[in-house]
Amino acid sequence: MKKFININLAIAMIFMASCEDYLDVNTDPNNPTDATAGLVFPAATLSVVSVIGGDYALTGNIWSQYWTQNHAANQYKAIDGYNLISTFQGARFQELYAGALNDLRFVKEKATVDEDWSYYLMATVLEAYSFQILADLYDDVPFDEALQGGEGNFSPAYVNGQVIYDSLIVRLDNALAKDLSAITVTNPGTADLIFGGNMAEWVKFANTLKLKIYMRQTESRASVAQAGIDALYASNAEFLDASAAVTSFADQANASNPLFEQDRRQLNTANNLKASTTMVDYLTNNGDPRINSLYEVPANGGLITGQRQGDYELSTLDLDPDDVSRAIVTATDPVYFISDVESLFLQAEAAARGYGTGDAKTLYDAAVNASFSMYGEDASTFIAAAGLYEYPNGTLAQNIEAIIMQKWVANARINGLEAWFDHLRTGFPLESTSATTFVSGQLNYPVNGVTSGQYPRRYLYPDREVSRNANTPTQKDIHTAVWWDQ
Repeated sequence: MKKFININLAIAMIFMASCEDYLDVNTDPNNPTDATAGLVFPAATLSVVSVIGGDYALTGNIWSQYWTQNHAANQYKAIDGYNLISTFQGARFQELYAGALNDLRFVKEKATVDEDWSYYLMATVLEAYSFQILADLYDDVPFDEALQGGEGNFSPAYVNGQVIYDSLIVRLDNALAKDLSAITVTNPGTADLIFGGNMAEWVKFANTLKLKIYMRQTESRASVAQAGIDALYASNAEFLDASAAVTSFADQANASNPLFEQDRRQLNTANNLKASTTMVDYLTNNGDPRINSLYEVPANGGLITGQRQGDYELSTLDLDPDDVSRAIVTATDPVYFISDVESLFLQAEAAARGYGTGDAKTLYDAAVNASFSMYGEDASTFIAAAGLYEYPNGTLAQNIEAIIMQKWVANARINGLEAWFDHLRTGFPLESTSATTFVSGQLNYPVNGVTSGQYPRRYLYPDREVSRNANTPTQKDIHTAVWWDQ
C-alpha cells in the first residue's frame, strides 16, 4: 500500500508541474535541504518516468513508425510530419534538469554524507540514464556545471555528448565500486519503485546501462565500444534478466501510466494514436501474433488495419477513422528504462560484433522468445530452422540487421525512443525517402512530412534555454547527426 501511495502522490505532483512551463535548468526550485534520500528518490524516479514514459515515448513510438496521427484529429501532427520548432517539448528538458536531475543530485550528496551507498548507486544509475537520453537527443548539453543555480551559476557550460558518455562510465564505475555491505547502507524498500530495494538488480541495471552506452558507439568509436564491453565480460558483469521498469500504476487519475494520462485521459479525444501501416504491414506479412497486443481491432470491425505514416490529411487513403486500428495504451502499462528483452538484444549484438564472450544466436533466440513471452505468445516456430525470424549466421551486416529488426519490433509499446536511436546508429530499418510510395519492411517517409525526404536526427534546443543561457550552442537543424550517429 505504501508503494502505491508514493506513486499516486508523486505522479500527481509531477503532472501538476508539467502543466506549467516554469522549470529552468538554471534554477533550484526544490532545494530539499531537510528531506531524506528515501523521500526524495521516489519523486526523482517518477520525474524521469513522466518524461521518458510521456512525451519522449510519444515521439519515439511515432518516429519508429509504430503509431501515426489519426487523420480525424490534430494533436501530434508536428511530430508525425517532422515539423519541429524550438518550443518542442522544451518543458521536458526543464523537467529532467530542474526536477529529476536536481533531486538525484540531492540524493547522491545526502548518500555520500551518510555513506548510504544503495541510494548512491540508484541515484547514479538514473542520473546516467537521464544524461544519456539528453545527450542522444541534443548532443551538447549542460553537464558538469548543470544544477548549480543555487551556487550562482546561471549559465552552465555545455559539454559534448562524447565527453558526457565517457564521464557517465566513470560515474557508474565509481558507484559500482561502493561497498553495498557497509553497516551504513540501508535497504530502500518501497522507496525504490523499480526493484523494491534489490541492490543486486541495481548492479545489473548499472552494468546493462554501461553496455548500452558502449553499444551506442559501435559506428563512431568501435575500439572504445569493444574495449569497454570486453572489460565488462572480463569482470564477470551480470546484465539485466528482469526489466528495469516502474510497474505499479493504477487506472485512476494522476496514478496511471504517464502517456495514458496525457493522451487518453486528459485530451478531448482518445483516438489520436493509430496503428502505422509500417509496423502493421511487417507483422501481418510475417503472421506475427504480437500484432494483437499492439493494436486494437478497428471500431468498424475486421482485421487490424494501419494508416500510412503521416497521412493525417487523408491525401492517399479513403478511410473512415473507425476503419483504422487504435494503438493499445493502457493505464497500467509499465514504463521501461531497460527491459529484459532489450538487455538480451544488446548482448546478442555485442556477441555478433565479436565483443565479449556471448553466443549471438543463443542470445538472439532468447531475446525474440522473451519478446513473444511478454504477450503470452510462442516464438519457437519463428526462430527455428527455416523460420521467418531464424538467426542468419551470415555476414556481420546480415546478423546486425536481423538483430536490430527484431529489436525494433520488440520495442513497440515498450521503448520507441530506443528503437529510434538504434535506427540512427545502424540504419535499420532502412529508410524510404518517398512520401508517395509505400515500401514494405522499411521506414516510410511521412505522407505529409515537411523535410523533403529527410528524417530527424536530433531535437532543437528549447527557446527558453537559448534566451537564458549564453552558453547554449548555435542551433542546428534537426537533420544534423549527433556525435555517435555515423
